[in-house]
Amino acid sequence: MINKIHIVGNIGKDPECRTLPNGGIVAKFSVATTKGWTNKQTGEKGKSTTWHTCECWENLAKVAEKYLKKGSLVYISGEQLYDEYTAEDGSKKSFPKIKAFEIKMLGSKPETNSFTF
Repeated sequence: MINKIHIVGNIGKDPECRTLPNGGIVAKFSVATTKGWTNKQTGEKGKSTTWHTCECWENLAKVAEKYLKKGSLVYISGEQLYDEYTAEDGSKKSFPKIKAFEIKMLGSKPETNSFTF
């Protein structure tokens, strides 16, 4: 079985990095992917943006905190997971997230801006 996702988009806001009680480090951030289209009948242009919640752990989290900034164009490779929580009304809710294993900062020197842990 395979669970692998790849996205290229812009960082929505600077990553938030925190240390967990067990000593683990996690960074969370959002990435926007935008697609555009043209209506063939009217010629009208449109676009839609999808926001992806991403997280990375340990050394990759430290790199994300140090180098990723709002607006940066990045390539993310990881796996799709779901976080679950209980809402105020007691119902179970879940939302998707990407656990990143590889981050490439796209820009003038992408060969020096790739991190995998």
